Amino acid sequence: MYEMQHILLPTDFSVHSDAAFEHAVLLGSQQHAAITVLHVDEFVVSPLGASGVESENIEVWRRFEQEFIEAQFERYRRAAGEKHVQLQTAVKAGRAYKVIVEESEHREYDLIVLAKRGHTRLSTALIGSTAERVVRLSRQPVLSIQDVPRTAGKIESVLCPTDLSPAGNVALAYALSIAHQSSAMLYIQYISELEKPESEADIRRRLPDLKEHHPQAAEVEVEYLFDRDIEPSNSIIRFSDDRDVSLIVMSAHGKKGLRRVYIGNNTAEVVRQASRPVLTVTHPFHRRIFSRPVTQQVNATLGQEHGRIPS
Repeated sequence: MYEMQHILLPTDFSVHSDAAFEHAVLLGSQQHAAITVLHVDEFVVSPLGASGVESENIEVWRRFEQEFIEAQFERYRRAAGEKHVQLQTAVKAGRAYKVIVEESEHREYDLIVLAKRGHTRLSTALIGSTAERVVRLSRQPVLSIQDVPRTAGKIESVLCPTDLSPAGNVALAYALSIAHQSSAMLYIQYISELEKPESEADIRRRLPDLKEHHPQAAEVEVEYLFDRDIEPSNSIIRFSDDRDVSLIVMSAHGKKGLRRVYIGNNTAEVVRQASRPVLTVTHPFHRRIFSRPVTQQVNATLGQEHGRIPS
């Protein structure tokens, strides 16, 4: 069973991050999970920080930044407290996507909740570079959020697209577990290529035994969907909108490749364009991609400054 006991929420304090925070608090309240809010200070990798430039203006700006961060953290603490959700805060230094992945692996979070966009002025059809890299590199499940859910966090239906490969079917265990916990409808979607038509009978012969992915799979209401499309992501997004799906759950990789540095094209497009929350999971054989010592020294210094970095 997929349980969320500890959620990591990276934030840049933008309105998009606030939406991800609201979603994380809803999940934390429902799952009795603790939340760690992480802000990554990228000053050390900026031209000024990397060059070691020091001036009175920079010192004033850094003090203002620290006060702003603490004020935002306090705002988050109050909101989490109202929902009786345990919340920790952390500030770490480095490149945002790298620090997020390192932190998620170091403390083995059950879920990363991430806003698709931050302060950059991206269109709603685009995903920020930090979010895309985290989805691509994380071994932990990543929930990508565009807006606060209209259903106040209640999951009524789950869509799980799969190409029926071992990597693609990894998401089934998560989808079945979430659907079972929420008494939600589960749609399992397979989309064949236009130039290689497959009969429904052939597809059904290849369907996995759901009991192998979840012991209580028989208690979940499941509907199979078979479609054909030149771009499978189009069918996934269209169906999720037509059926007002609460959550899309899919593997970050498919049968065309399992390397962590190459997220599947269909997954990338769904994360970019879907208006629904998208939970991406990766195959368990993937190993740690960054070594933790890379940012430890710089964060030791920052930890003394802020005094709130979890060990």
